[in-house]
Amino acid sequence: MTDKTVEIKISGKTIQARAGETLVHALWAAGMAESVKTGCAGGVCGACTVTLRYSDGRTGGTELACMKPVEAGMEVFPCPVEADVSVAPVAEPELSHLQLAFPTLNRCTKCGSCTTACPMSIPVMDSVLRMQKGEFQAVAEDFTTCIHCGLCRFVCEDKVKPHNMGLWIRRSLGMSQDIAIEKTDANAEQEWQYLLDKDRAQRLQRARQFRQSGRIEP
Repeated sequence: MTDKTVEIKISGKTIQARAGETLVHALWAAGMAESVKTGCAGGVCGACTVTLRYSDGRTGGTELACMKPVEAGMEVFPCPVEADVSVAPVAEPELSHLQLAFPTLNRCTKCGSCTTACPMSIPVMDSVLRMQKGEFQAVAEDFTTCIHCGLCRFVCEDKVKPHNMGLWIRRSLGMSQDIAIEKTDANAEQEWQYLLDKDRAQRLQRARQFRQSGRIEP
C-alpha cells in the first residue's frame, strides 16, 4: 500500500481512498462503516457484497468489499445478501429431498450469471443442472472450493440459491458416510486425552511446550 490516493464513489458520494487498500478499509477510514455489512472480513461470509461499475466504461460486476482493492474511478453500490434460513441436511439424500428443501431448484434459466460471479471459478450453472438430475456426488465435487460468499445467489434473478443447495448436498452426503475413527497410534490417543481431560490453562501451556520442543511433554 502507498500514500497515493484515488477518488471513488460510494452510492454516489465521492471519497478519497488510499491506493491498494480494500473497499472495506476505505469505508472505515471515511467514517462510512455502515455503508456495507461486514462479518468475517476475510472473503468468506458474503456480508459485504457490492456491485461495481467504472466511470471510464470498464466492465464492473459483483465483488466482496473486504477483498477488492480500490481503483480510481470506481463506483460502488452496496448490495448485502440477505440472511437465509438454514435447511437441515438429510441422510441418503435424493432428488425429491432437494426439491422439497429448495423449491426454487427448477427455476434456473441457464443465464450463466452465477458462474460469472463466482470468485472460485466453480461451474455453478452446470452444477445446478446436475442438481436437477440428482447427480449429487458430482455436485459435491463442484462445490468443494465454495467459500459461501453468496455472490451466485445475489446475481440470480430467479432466486435459485446455488451455494445454499451445494452446501446442503455436501452436508447430506457427509451424514451418509460411516466414519470410523481408529485410535491405533499411542500418541494420537494421548493427544485425545489431553484435549478431553485437561483444563484450558494446561492445554495452552502444553501447546507452547510443543511449539518449542516438537514433541508431547509428559
